[in-house]
Amino acid sequence: MEKYGLHQVTIPLPFRLNHVHCYLAQNGEGWTIVDTGLNREETRRAWEEAFSACGIHPEKSIHGIILTHYHPDHFGYAGAMQEWTGANIHMNEAAKKIALDAWTEATFARNKRFVRAAGVPEDIAASLEENDQAFYSLVRPFPERIGALREGEHYRIGELMYEAIHTPGHAEGHICFYNKEEKILIAGDHVLKKITPNISYHGYGDENPLKTYLESLKKVQSLDVALVLPGHGPIFTDFHERVAEIIGHHEERLGFILEHIKGHMTAFQISCSLFNRELSVHEQRFAMGETIAHLNYLLSEDEIQKAEDEKGILHYSII
Repeated sequence: MEKYGLHQVTIPLPFRLNHVHCYLAQNGEGWTIVDTGLNREETRRAWEEAFSACGIHPEKSIHGIILTHYHPDHFGYAGAMQEWTGANIHMNEAAKKIALDAWTEATFARNKRFVRAAGVPEDIAASLEENDQAFYSLVRPFPERIGALREGEHYRIGELMYEAIHTPGHAEGHICFYNKEEKILIAGDHVLKKITPNISYHGYGDENPLKTYLESLKKVQSLDVALVLPGHGPIFTDFHERVAEIIGHHEERLGFILEHIKGHMTAFQISCSLFNRELSVHEQRFAMGETIAHLNYLLSEDEIQKAEDEKGILHYSII
């Protein structure tokens, strides 16, 4: 990677998925950052070590900060990094809109109503509400100067020019960066080697993110990719094989749900079948979101139906 001016910076995360890969990109005397980590002291220390190793004076040498998407492990430290370096932030407009709204009290209240409609028991719902609040400080301060990343435009990242490709699904406004000459894809969380990116619906934004995600996967399948630089897990080269595996995974998940819906079931009940293991609160949120994303896909295909009971809880059944 270094011959392209790229350096991977691994930032620790306090979850089972215990890291996020960010990137430092050198172009002449200046540097660009791709993604930032959560706003934690551990994040600042990791960046301090990376800057020192590369001989970077962040207040002088960081010229821009690019965010592939708005999820907190990529966006959370952006505001603090902007204060530290003075650099402008660049992200997709759709991602910016959600980023500045997702971790607010109004959204937390909406989340509370959403999980109860999904049939989540009160004790788990309360834990999810506490988990929402725990993220409040991990994404602040919000960045103030945010420029737009636009699909089809080209951006210098390190020594190469990359085309911005809009790949929503995992997150609205998700952007990958592709260099055609060297066949490099800076993938964010769109395609990962060891895990499948979480595709979730949490009651706002795109109601059918799984359909959107599968369309985004097919959109990049035609690219000639020799090297994938992901947001998590190892760098890899078998891009097309991995895309096919991920598509197959979701087809299996959809089939599993259809087999396991018995009578009228809540999203929480279906989630317990789909994720049949002990989950942390953080994982419980992902499990619920992913289950509902798959249910919404099946609803759009007219393979299942849903109905609301007198308590406002949604139940799903086979048509």
